[in-house]
Parts: sequence; C-alpha cells; structure tokens
Amino acid sequence: MAKRIQAPLFACMGCAVAFVALVVAAYKLGPVERLDASLLARISTPEEARSHYIGSALAHLADPLPLIVMLAAIVALALLAGRRREALVAAAVVVVANVTTQVLKAVLAHPRYQSYLGPHQPWSTAFPSGHTTAAASIAVALLLAAPRRLRTPAGAVGVALAAVVAISVVVIKWHYPSDVVGGLLVASGWGFATVAALRVAEPHRARVGKGQAPSRFAISVK
Repeated sequence: MAKRIQAPLFACMGCAVAFVALVVAAYKLGPVERLDASLLARISTPEEARSHYIGSALAHLADPLPLIVMLAAIVALALLAGRRREALVAAAVVVVANVTTQVLKAVLAHPRYQSYLGPHQPWSTAFPSGHTTAAASIAVALLLAAPRRLRTPAGAVGVALAAVVAISVVVIKWHYPSDVVGGLLVASGWGFATVAALRVAEPHRARVGKGQAPSRFAISVK
C-alpha cells in the first residue's frame, strides 16, 4: 500500500482509537471526569452574561438549517466550478459524519452529573457534540470541494467555524470539553477515511490518460 494512502488511513484509525479511549476516560475515570467538569465550570458563563448570549448565537451556526444552507452553498459552488464529483463527496462526508454522531449519542447516552455545576448540566446524550461534528464536517467538506489553489483559505474558514462552535457550546454549558473533542474526532475520522478512499481511486485517472474510460470516482486529493 502506498504511503500516501497509508497516511490518511492510519489517521482515520487513530481517530477511532482516540475516540474509544476518550469514551472510557470521560465516562469511567474519575480524575478525567472531574477535570472535564472543572474545565466546563471555568469556561462556561452565566446565562445573563453577554458572552453567554454571543456564545449561544455562534453555537446556533451549526444548527440543522444553517448546516444545510452551508452545505448547499459548498455543493453549488463546486458544481459551478465543474467539480461534480467533489461536490458529491463533500455532501456525503457531512451526511455520514452527522448521522454517525447522532447514532453514537443514542448508544453512548450516559448521565455525568456533577453537583458543583449547579442545576444546568449537559444532557446525558451530549457525547459526542453534534454541533461540533456539524461545524467540523463543514470544514472537511470545504477542503474536499475546494480546488487546490483555494484549499488554504477554505481550510482557514472551516477551522475558524469549527473552533468558534466548539468553544461556544462549552461557554453556554451545552457540552463538556470531552464532548467537543469527540465530535471533532468523528468528523476528522470520516474526513481521513474519505481522503484514503479517493487516493485509492486515483490509479483510474492514470488509465484515463491512456485512453480508457474515466472512473466515476477518480477524484484527486493530494
């Protein structure tokens, strides 16, 4: 297996292993649970604070409707640029990553009550963070859909969106920090898996150059 295929594949596997380790640590290890709650207590702000209001507005950027609008814009721009396959792959990554997180939420639902956090606690279905997954999957979609010359600014926009949403959901006490990391791992894992799959398909492009029929999935991600 070529190294350029191995790298994203191993990165995907690393995300999966890290996710499992995070679940065990966040749910079963007392010191990690206390650290998680302590970080939440330090970062979160009272509901009447201006930072809480701003955080709430920013967190809602990753609600379903804005997510659909952003994805539609990415797909439309990719199609207008003649990048039909890239548009399809970008849409698929967003859908699969977010469905994965919703399934994991149901499977891993677990109360993590910490008395000193007061009456407002993250939900038992908070892990992994759906809003963080949504924002991070948009970042992945931007990178996949953007032409090579625009990948740096596209990546910067995507990372900024993911970071803003990730911090905001902790500020408004929707999620523990571990929930946010879990959401990032889900989106990143699917992103790496997609890159690996696309690189496996690249040999078809070489055959196209020799006069063979083009592969429907011959997308170059370098």
